[in-house]
Amino acid sequence: MKQLAKHSTRILTTLLIITTITGCGENDNALDTKGAQSPMVQNIATHVEYIQSIQSETSYNLCDGIEITDLSFTYMKKPTRMIIAVIDLSKNVIVAASSPNNKTTGINELQTIPEQAMSAEQAGLKVWLAINGGEFNSTEAKGLFYKDGVAIKETAEKEYDNCVVVTRDGKVRVCSVSEFLVLRQQAVHTIGGKQRLMEDGNLGVFLADDNTMSLQARTFVGTNIDASKFYIFVVEGSTPEYSTGIRLRDAMLICQGAGCYQATNLSDGVYSTFSVREETPSGVVFKTINRLSQNTPQKVLNGLIITQKQ
Repeated sequence: MKQLAKHSTRILTTLLIITTITGCGENDNALDTKGAQSPMVQNIATHVEYIQSIQSETSYNLCDGIEITDLSFTYMKKPTRMIIAVIDLSKNVIVAASSPNNKTTGINELQTIPEQAMSAEQAGLKVWLAINGGEFNSTEAKGLFYKDGVAIKETAEKEYDNCVVVTRDGKVRVCSVSEFLVLRQQAVHTIGGKQRLMEDGNLGVFLADDNTMSLQARTFVGTNIDASKFYIFVVEGSTPEYSTGIRLRDAMLICQGAGCYQATNLSDGVYSTFSVREETPSGVVFKTINRLSQNTPQKVLNGLIITQKQ
């Protein structure tokens, strides 16, 4: 009996040691999600070293097929806010380009994104969401610009060699201008982009300069591996007490963490705008939900809208 008791004690001690070692190993390997709640935001938080903690995370469905996540977090020890929209393209929604007064020719003025969304709404579309598009000089895009099958700008300036393309089958692609040439005949909508953030699942490559390394408001977009989802990211900036913006390298890591396979930067600075549909007793309005450094939406040449399929 004494030998049996000693043997049992040894077994229990061995099991206790194994359990303790295993438990420590699990804790050591656990990812620090920094207070994030959803799997997507947890992945973003673990990918971006300079996100110290998630202060608040709110998600809601704007409609069937559009989920919006509103984040406030500490980044480089500074307050930052980012709004993410995940568009499920298997649902009854589609991506399109917007323009001043919904025009495809004779564009001689700029309009804010809420105004462009309203112009598309008045033209018969049901617009759910709208963001700013690519950068521009006066009333000419720096990158490619196609709307409703019309080529408004067929060439891209240097450093604007990426784009978002919506083809006739409703699919969305993020690609280079050279890749676009293969899709040109199928393109219905195209908005020019700047730096490539994700390419075939790999982080993009671009020069580190004052723009890419500074903390700025930014608008960037991406697709997952089978292009069934379209991701929109708008980061607020230029308001130090509320949101200081992010570096472009960390925008890449955000895209990677969110699950983007392809992604491109659209625009930096004061033009970043994220507006959503709101139905009021007096009719439809488009409410800008990101705080703007200039207090009101800036006038821009083009944008991307998410509409109900016709």
